[in-house]
Amino acid sequence: MNSGIALAKRRPYKTPVPDASQMTASQATDLLRRSLANGRLGHAYLFVGSTIESLESHATELARTLNCQSPPATGETGIPLEPCSDCIACHKVDSGNFPDLDFVRPEKKSRIISIDQIRNLTRKVSLKPTEGRYKVAIITGADRMLGPTFNAFLKTLEEPPERTVFILLTVHPDRLGETVRSRCMRVNFGGEADVQLEASDAAWLKSFVGMSAETGEGLMGRYRLLGKLMEHLAAKRDTIEETQEAASALNRYADIEPTLREKLKEELKASIEAEYRRQRGQFLTGLQWWLRDIWLAALRQGRELLHFQDWADTSETVGQRLSPEQALENLQSIEATQRLLETTNVQEALALEVGLLKLKL
Repeated sequence: MNSGIALAKRRPYKTPVPDASQMTASQATDLLRRSLANGRLGHAYLFVGSTIESLESHATELARTLNCQSPPATGETGIPLEPCSDCIACHKVDSGNFPDLDFVRPEKKSRIISIDQIRNLTRKVSLKPTEGRYKVAIITGADRMLGPTFNAFLKTLEEPPERTVFILLTVHPDRLGETVRSRCMRVNFGGEADVQLEASDAAWLKSFVGMSAETGEGLMGRYRLLGKLMEHLAAKRDTIEETQEAASALNRYADIEPTLREKLKEELKASIEAEYRRQRGQFLTGLQWWLRDIWLAALRQGRELLHFQDWADTSETVGQRLSPEQALENLQSIEATQRLLETTNVQEALALEVGLLKLKL
């Protein structure tokens, strides 16, 4: 058994942190097939993996399977277990023209799933299937739903229309509310997204870790850490702006028509913000994984379970002066801060100040 799974079964505290499942995609597919063979078709699935692209592929395969007109094999209750790939339904799913399959993806500019998108989906799934056995709704990046959007979706998720299957996709299941996660059958495809830090972020985080070990729990120490964090993020935004402005058509052509120039300015602004949010999210995920190491150290688990092995001594120093409850509160705080920054227009400095000052280090 995977050590991360074994830990999850024996730990006495609940946590929103990834469960570190290392089930391969083929194992996940076999598990799902066995479930269908036994007549256990869920009305809602949560597909978790390392990339959205691979999860969309798995979700589309399930949609194709459920609506195949000539399945090679079926389960106890007649549920198809695999698609033939040759019938009209299979071809329509492949071409994106199957009327009973809907995708909901984050809007390009805002990078969120809006309440209007969910309301439109709810109206569509309330109708009976037109060609297939099931209506299948695939929600890509389900963690990109705002609080009001979650609320608008919950009622449909709790009481779905007959012959409707929802498939939620995410590489960050910890950012989904427990109310949503608890209503879905979770399937892990090849583990979850690992932390991927740029060299400058890794170097800064290492410095942050060292400062934390020296600082202790004092309020002034945490303000010092906050100041260093804001300086690092400001430098990151400046670098992104310089890079994207240099590559923009605005700097390559002097005679751009005014209307087009304004459009390009807006697109550049949106592009800079999107890239900054992406890089900030990666960095804060790295911080979350270090806080997970602190939590494991507070539980007095073996250091082989720690993600950042190079900082194991420091992580144990910090973790062993905290109680498991305090370390878990740190994780919950950084998770709430990440969700706030990703799904609302809250002032960044305020959100980070509130989140960081709650940390017990």
